[in-house]
Amino acid sequence: MKPKKLLLLALVTLSSLVILSGCGKAKPAVTEPVTSSPQVSTQTTNVTSIIDQVRQSQHFKMFPTLISEKEKDASFDYEDGCIRCHSETAILRDPAAKLTDFYQNGKYSKDREGITCLVCHNVGGDKMISLRNPGWQSCTTCHTAGSTITLGQEVNHSQKEMIEGVGVGAVPTKPSYKWAAMKDTFSCTDCHVTNGLKHDFMVPGVTATYDGLGTMRTGTQMNYTEFAKMFKQDKCITCHYEPSSTITKIQQRQKEISQKLDNLKPKFDSWEKKIKSLDPKDPKIAQFNNARTYYMYVTSDSSKGAHNYALSKSLLEQAEIGINKLN
Repeated sequence: MKPKKLLLLALVTLSSLVILSGCGKAKPAVTEPVTSSPQVSTQTTNVTSIIDQVRQSQHFKMFPTLISEKEKDASFDYEDGCIRCHSETAILRDPAAKLTDFYQNGKYSKDREGITCLVCHNVGGDKMISLRNPGWQSCTTCHTAGSTITLGQEVNHSQKEMIEGVGVGAVPTKPSYKWAAMKDTFSCTDCHVTNGLKHDFMVPGVTATYDGLGTMRTGTQMNYTEFAKMFKQDKCITCHYEPSSTITKIQQRQKEISQKLDNLKPKFDSWEKKIKSLDPKDPKIAQFNNARTYYMYVTSDSSKGAHNYALSKSLLEQAEIGINKLN
């Protein structure tokens, strides 16, 4: 039997006894509402086991959704290198796999599975289920823009760099306090908690929306009352003994960053189309690409300033300066 099938069998048996990440015993099945975008009607999610949690998560659904889109449109911006983080197949079985291998007639056409348990977890041994990478590395192995962020280049999955405060261009390095003062005692899962009802790693209170491909995305709305519940953890109240002021500050900062992003988006969308008609040697192309690097650094982080407010603010200031010079 293949390792993946052994894993699924083991976890189905274990799902009634344990919850990954040590969050307690399994809870009865529930129906929880998921707020959708205006284009998609409200949906409900029936969660009955760890396997269901994984299969209904964005981690699992992203890869097959994007493969289907690439299959229909060869120009769709999705590359072979994306497989490394978006699917378990290349990581565990075939590092040389190509996107075309997952097309309908490809050798992996029946293996269109996104991130599953073995990507993040070891199964067996004294702990039975444990993370392959501890601490920050459990997430930042994939949630990273890569070795460097270079001015003029696109930026994707920049959560690691945002937390560490990696500077680029005119913006100096500005580590978040989570990294500067707490990197040895804090990690992603302190906020991106799992529990007995879901395994999607969304911060409590974050609104789930769906894009045009039907893929779940982080929304622009947040229920800060639900978000505040996260601060009831012992690790949080050690410092945030009165969390209401912290919640208010985060709310104000996220509102500010969101407004800046909303104001910049139409400008970047417009120039994205304009540069296609310009002469390749036109200096405006380089100017646009530089401004886009600042802008994408913040948009691809997706936290709207929660990961690193100071760096996000500085990046968007430079993005605005750059895009305004083109007008």
